[in-house]
Amino acid sequence: MSTEPGRDPVAPGPAPRPAWVSALKGGVLLLLLAVAVWYLIGHELPTVGEIRAFVEDFGMWGPFVFAGVFVLVAASPVPVTIMAVSGGFLFGMAQGSVVGVVATTAGAWLGYWLARFLGREALYRLAGSRVAVVERKLVGKGFLTVLVLRPVLPNWTLSYGAGLVRIPQRDYLAATLLGGMPGQVSFAAVGAFTSRPSWPALGAVAASWAVVVVVGVLTWRRSRRDPQPAPGPDGAGTVDR
Repeated sequence: MSTEPGRDPVAPGPAPRPAWVSALKGGVLLLLLAVAVWYLIGHELPTVGEIRAFVEDFGMWGPFVFAGVFVLVAASPVPVTIMAVSGGFLFGMAQGSVVGVVATTAGAWLGYWLARFLGREALYRLAGSRVAVVERKLVGKGFLTVLVLRPVLPNWTLSYGAGLVRIPQRDYLAATLLGGMPGQVSFAAVGAFTSRPSWPALGAVAASWAVVVVVGVLTWRRSRRDPQPAPGPDGAGTVDR
């Protein structure tokens, strides 16, 4: 499923650059994460009511501002739950679900590229051989790995991890979209149920999480059945093309 050219799984990673460049880029990534963690520790997350007032201040541009903030939150360690629930509360279950799915996928994509551009070189300098081992194990399994882990791990953790170990972009985005959809629909349904209680919204919550469980179990079982990549001349698995 990858759109990227095949790569040698035992290659030492990106072309060498001056150590200070890698250190600087890695430092920027750590700084961004530190700012997000500082916000989480030193500030309370806004309530749904506060988010509603913030969005209404922008008038007709409010939904676009909400979606932009949602994307930035999804790319950071700040939990996206409050944004997802607020989307359902503000726009209803259907529109809130669409906004949640699009925003979390876009935020996950942003986090993926932040980690890949800023942190990968520094990671290879610190643990190149270990990273290569992980990448060999993920050859041909990027989609299933992300799909199984998507409902379990925080959005930003999986985004940054996938970027650092260079899971193919197409596999990552497809699994993120599919794996994140049930959760976003359920959160939007919770928000919609809070503002306008209804049985359809409550049923959507139960159905969405049932889908999460079923998809997770099926993909995990499939990953257990998938054969290991055939060894190449050097003993390593063949690459996914």
